[in-house]
Amino acid sequence: MTEQPAGTDLYHRILAFDGLDSHRATMQEVWQGTPWMVDAYTGSHDTGRRIEMMAWCREQFGPEAWPLHGRPGTWHGGGVTIHGWTWMGFATEAQLRLFLERWPAPDAA
Repeated sequence: MTEQPAGTDLYHRILAFDGLDSHRATMQEVWQGTPWMVDAYTGSHDTGRRIEMMAWCREQFGPEAWPLHGRPGTWHGGGVTIHGWTWMGFATEAQLRLFLERWPAPDAA
């Protein structure tokens, strides 16, 4: 039996992107350390919900990873928010589950 690679379907879809090789390489560099990804409802980029989520993640998991700048960490928030949704990635499935329990998407989202 083949072992399932770590990470969510979102993570594997990102790495399977069939666009430019340079884009694929960048996405791999950004997300490979945090493959337990979710498209999380954060609200607008500068709203209280997003700010609270980021603070909560720092309290729970330490400083945010910024792989392109050489900063390691066990979680990472995407830099793009579309209609209130932002990719969030975690090093472990347990971290992802804890995040999802604390930050479920509101019914109205």
